[in-house]
Amino acid sequence: MRRYPDGGLPHRQPGELGRACPGSSGLRTDGTLTIEYPYFEREDPLILEEAGTYVATDVAFQHNVTHSWNHGLGEIITALMDAGLRLTALTEHDSIPWQAFPGRMEQIGGGEWRLADRPWRLAHSYTLQAVKQD
Repeated sequence: MRRYPDGGLPHRQPGELGRACPGSSGLRTDGTLTIEYPYFEREDPLILEEAGTYVATDVAFQHNVTHSWNHGLGEIITALMDAGLRLTALTEHDSIPWQAFPGRMEQIGGGEWRLADRPWRLAHSYTLQAVKQD
């Protein structure tokens, strides 16, 4: 995480970073909600081959292997602080702007999805805001 100070995180609002929560990123999505993948960063990437993308499109992709590293919330906040940023807000959400678990989610408006069954069991995403310290 420290190699990438901005974390490659999508922006929700100017000055804010939004990301899937590390806990929900560790779930297997093949019909169960089972913790399968690492919460903390590992030296080797998680390598998956999955057709498509979380973005709505009719395009059929030819290259579907991804390499990813998960980062725990503490690791992310520590990296921001080490980069000279001061955390000014952190909010966890019970929704995410894509259908992360097909067949188990419902659209709730505003382009957001959440677990259809007891969404309060798991933070789906978070938004944090930080400012550069002088």
